[in-house]
Amino acid sequence: MKMQSNVSGSGTPILLVPGGLTGWLSWEPHSKILSEKRTVIRVQLLNVQYGFENRDLPPNYSVRTESEALAETINSLGYNAPLDIVGWSYGAFTSLQYALDNPEHVRTLTLIEPPAMWTLRTNGKFDSLTQKEADFFLTLDGDINENMLADFLVHAGFVKPGQSPHELPQWTKWLPFRQSLRNSLTVVNYQDDKKRLQKFQAPVLLVKGTGSSPWLHKIIDELAKNLPNSRVIEFPEGHGPHLVSMNEFLMELEKFQQIGVPA
Repeated sequence: MKMQSNVSGSGTPILLVPGGLTGWLSWEPHSKILSEKRTVIRVQLLNVQYGFENRDLPPNYSVRTESEALAETINSLGYNAPLDIVGWSYGAFTSLQYALDNPEHVRTLTLIEPPAMWTLRTNGKFDSLTQKEADFFLTLDGDINENMLADFLVHAGFVKPGQSPHELPQWTKWLPFRQSLRNSLTVVNYQDDKKRLQKFQAPVLLVKGTGSSPWLHKIIDELAKNLPNSRVIEFPEGHGPHLVSMNEFLMELEKFQQIGVPA
């Protein structure tokens, strides 16, 4: 099983793994800039493809399904050398799992607010607030209606307190992709071992969005404690800091991928 992919530009390759709602559309503006100097590989998550096509996810689907599909896609494109990988949200969750399974294929790893709840559970940080969020994500099953999408946008940190998702200009772009949210069960139920984090040696850049959901920031903090070669940066605002502060994010990304994590 492989992901849909798009390759543009020329130069040192960089892999962009998108969020789990609108998928690779979110990386289009970054791709245009990066492809002026680099080969940019964009992939489409299976849950986004299947959701947009209104198809059921594969049997026994989990984030590992996405990770294994990512590995097949990279192999099919002929990229054997370690890659610079950048993932956002569910794509960051997928990128993390791919990296832990294939550390020899990762040159650097950038994770923007991955919803890897297992990192809190395995470190004893799965508190009542996180459980409340987990309980909500478990409701995102079956046919995803507009109200479920709106609630997701609040819980994921896309919407400021007091805002209505329906009134945001992005609402009409989000709406056709709402069935992508059927991946939410694996966000809650997936399990892994923190020892795998502690053994991972490639440089990791962890990105927070100011004002995003506290549980996502807690995950970043736990990753920072357990990944031995990592650092954290923060941009405004919410769950899409690389979108709101795109130029600043790309500058930090370039610096990080050139020198890794300073000693």
